[in-house]
Amino acid sequence: MNLDFNSLFPTINKISSTGTIRTNPQDFKVTELNDIELSGAGEHLWLYIEKTDSNTDWVAKQLSNVCQTPRRQVGFAGLKDRHAVTQQWFSIQLPKISDIEKIQSALPDAITIIEHAKHSKKIKVGQLDYNQFEIIIREIKSNDKSDSTNNKKQQIEKNIQKIKDNGVANYFGPQRFGHDMGNIQKVQDWFSGSYKVKTKNLKSILLSTARSHIFNTIVAQRIKEKIWDTAITGDILQLNKSHSWFAASDATATEIAERLKVFDIHLTAAMWGEDQVQSSESCATLEKQLADSFPIYQQGFEKFRLKQDRRAMRICPIDLAHEWINDNLKLTFKLLPGAYATGVIREILDFHIR
Repeated sequence: MNLDFNSLFPTINKISSTGTIRTNPQDFKVTELNDIELSGAGEHLWLYIEKTDSNTDWVAKQLSNVCQTPRRQVGFAGLKDRHAVTQQWFSIQLPKISDIEKIQSALPDAITIIEHAKHSKKIKVGQLDYNQFEIIIREIKSNDKSDSTNNKKQQIEKNIQKIKDNGVANYFGPQRFGHDMGNIQKVQDWFSGSYKVKTKNLKSILLSTARSHIFNTIVAQRIKEKIWDTAITGDILQLNKSHSWFAASDATATEIAERLKVFDIHLTAAMWGEDQVQSSESCATLEKQLADSFPIYQQGFEKFRLKQDRRAMRICPIDLAHEWINDNLKLTFKLLPGAYATGVIREILDFHIR
């Protein structure tokens, strides 16, 4: 199966330039912002760590080994980019080695402990307020060779302003689908019985791939029909920075339009499951039609008893700012947990990863 992310899931903005990200880890910085008051006592050792060019799960395994505790007792709020410099919290339950100097000296050079404290609870998945990004994009070129540098920059800045005004599609990023989108074929083979999955972690990844594929397909269709930010009958709306929903029928069209404009609410799309979709009327018809085009997924959802859920179709970067450093573009912004920085970048220009 030969699939292309950009072809399947179109952007909202007109993209007229290309650029390169992750030329080096320092070009992609992610800082986990988490307003948790640590008690200073308890069986969990919390470490705020900076990692460079390292996988989050690999760091957790290093902490498990050094602290002499089972891997399942090491927690973190979320996976962070590997080819980057990232800062995030980890918690270790009942570490046999808790001396910070000993832990640091035994860790690889790519891992640095910035802060530490004891606490009564383990950090939970998703337990963070925001991820803050500082990204430098290099080798920026216009698709139109006749464009001047000023024209190229103006179009890029126009897209940045559109993001501030309208937000971006809350697609699941390419990393959700594996190398060259290969997880899509794997999950279909798994559900059909031609591919065996032995680990719990891979099962979780592939189930997420299937649901993400349907979600992205729904968002893409609504973008194509120019209704990704306009309510239709039967829509389910989500409060900003919340998982609370309500039906579009519970508010007037004028009220919905005004609240959508100021980012107080967002339209949602289905995270598909075995049971009845929460939307109704036109929205449910559209969503069911697209989900029905993946019958093998429905078989898997029923087998593994996945329930319907919803996810906002739009994400709004917070404090989005840009700076030109010579001909390189520096972006800074914050995103809520679960949103992808690449979803913001691709609405500015077509990026490549070095």
